[in-house]
Amino acid sequence: MKKPRIALVEYLNTLPFSEGIKRTGIEAEADVHRVIPSACASLFAKGDVDISLCPIGALDDLPPYKLLGHYCIGADGRVETVVLLSRVPLEDIRTVRLDSHSRTSNLLLQILAEKFWKQSWIYLADPEAHDADAYLMIGDKVFVHKTEFPYSFDLAEAWKQLTGKPMVFAVWIATPETDDVWASVLDEAFELGMDALDRDALSVEPWQKVYLKNNISYPLDEAKLEAMRLYLEWSRELVPATVEK
Repeated sequence: MKKPRIALVEYLNTLPFSEGIKRTGIEAEADVHRVIPSACASLFAKGDVDISLCPIGALDDLPPYKLLGHYCIGADGRVETVVLLSRVPLEDIRTVRLDSHSRTSNLLLQILAEKFWKQSWIYLADPEAHDADAYLMIGDKVFVHKTEFPYSFDLAEAWKQLTGKPMVFAVWIATPETDDVWASVLDEAFELGMDALDRDALSVEPWQKVYLKNNISYPLDEAKLEAMRLYLEWSRELVPATVEK
């Protein structure tokens, strides 16, 4: 079996995958890259990895791939770590700074602005922009900055209200020639990581365990596959947003 190159995100929500990979000894059989979400996509696109926990917003721009395994990063309601943090009420927002780490969440925000909130905003791409009315934030930094803003809008919760479906943020993909055995290897790693979480064998705070068990939904079931197809369809139909560098 060829030694594959694997990319995954090192966020709290990937802890069951990350810990499971460590505990199963996969890193002795594979080159594992722990990077930000956008890098998972770019590494796969450039052919630098064979397997990637890839943000779904990047799937349309990738070379041929196949879905791998039975787990993903998703949410069926509030996710807490993909949010629009605002200084002003929703109806008063004019400018929004996007999050450079995740095209998926940037596109999700634009879908929600158009179809759910019925708002037209100017988007700022500069990660150093500090004068926006609102800021899209993803990942662990949300826990640090959320209390700094009087208004917070959870994007997975809004998606659920709009569609009645769960939200999928990232899925495991592989090059077509990757041995299918890696699907079961990654599934086993995830299940081992979740078992360690359930047995309190991981170094996490109680609130982190609640987040992983209650806010993140991992099974890649048919409802999530349908939701992913709808997200991709709507993202292709988006009118190009006004984005200032």
